[in-house]
Amino acid sequence: MMNPVKFGDFVITSAEFVKAAVNLKGLPEERLPQVAFLGRSNVGKSSLMNALMGQKKLVKVSATPGKTREINFFRVNKQFFLVDLPGVGFAKVSNSKRDEMADFIREYVEKCQDLRGLVYLVDIRHGGTPIDIETVESIRETGCPVLVIASKRDKVNQSELAKNLKLIQERLSLPTKPLCVSSIKKHGLEALWQEILSAVNGTNETDGSTGER
Repeated sequence: MMNPVKFGDFVITSAEFVKAAVNLKGLPEERLPQVAFLGRSNVGKSSLMNALMGQKKLVKVSATPGKTREINFFRVNKQFFLVDLPGVGFAKVSNSKRDEMADFIREYVEKCQDLRGLVYLVDIRHGGTPIDIETVESIRETGCPVLVIASKRDKVNQSELAKNLKLIQERLSLPTKPLCVSSIKKHGLEALWQEILSAVNGTNETDGSTGER
């Protein structure tokens, strides 16, 4: 049993790894809403998911970026899944393997009937790379709601933060500057949970940003 973790009015009483899938046949049989997380390898996705669920080691943080090759499902409060997708665009993965992983991610996004939305992480230090732009545009083409957030807020100073948030907004065609989070400082996690819960409950109306900093 885990100790309850509170984010505003939302309390997490349980968070558990359920299974890993390497194809659509391996998706959980339990029909619960799903919100998936995606981003370039080494963008801090695993650390963020752990912070969101009040855990330290539930989502494995790989010492070798790009090592995760499957989709991992984590059940929260026995009500919905947070889904860890393989990182995109890692140079040490062969082109054929990278294409295979990209096809699997797109198939999941297009065909998983329980997917309510996708959180895409962009490293605040890089301001949105061509791979980020291409991937987000590809997700949008599927019709899946995608929320772009900036990660690693603790790695930049205030002037870099403002400059790069504006770059991400422009490069990824967002209506407002993206929410910026820090797994280490726990910054922005409550606001992100609000967005996740809105997606789970089917009440999210925006695409790309919360409007909150």
